[in-house]
Amino acid sequence: MTLLFWILTAAFAVIDRLTKAAAESNISENELIRVLSAGETDILSFSLHHNTGAAFSSFTGKTAALAVVTAVALVLITVYFHKQPHKHSLMTVSYAMIIGGGLGNLYDRVFQGYVTDFIRLFPFSFIFNFADICVVIGAILLVAYYLFIDEKYLSRFGSEEASEEKNDP
Repeated sequence: MTLLFWILTAAFAVIDRLTKAAAESNISENELIRVLSAGETDILSFSLHHNTGAAFSSFTGKTAALAVVTAVALVLITVYFHKQPHKHSLMTVSYAMIIGGGLGNLYDRVFQGYVTDFIRLFPFSFIFNFADICVVIGAILLVAYYLFIDEKYLSRFGSEEASEEKNDP
């Protein structure tokens, strides 16, 4: 599962970079590209925004501090994941999404001084990017894993290890 974790983490970070590069190349600031509309309501649209803050533009202008906090959090989360003795595939994917998305936005903060956001989705009023999607979905899946799977999964391993110990002479 460790190899899967690193492959997925890299894939999520690369997809984020590619989508942001495409947005930067094809969308001008203050331009709105309507992708899917229902009447006057834009369901999905693209609009380029350089965010020097965090989610919902909180902590605007604190790019360096956000980069340090993000880097520390990513290291701690990665270490925690690798210390888990048994890694369920949902847990692996969840952590990879969170780390991959975090790396994508960290790259922006360090090398650009801002995060490139470009996706608008009804009914939300904020603009986000692929990395944000990864972090949010990864966090939701991780909560679901810990609420509904973790205890059952680990108890199965505990009973398998106990029965293996009984069979060893």
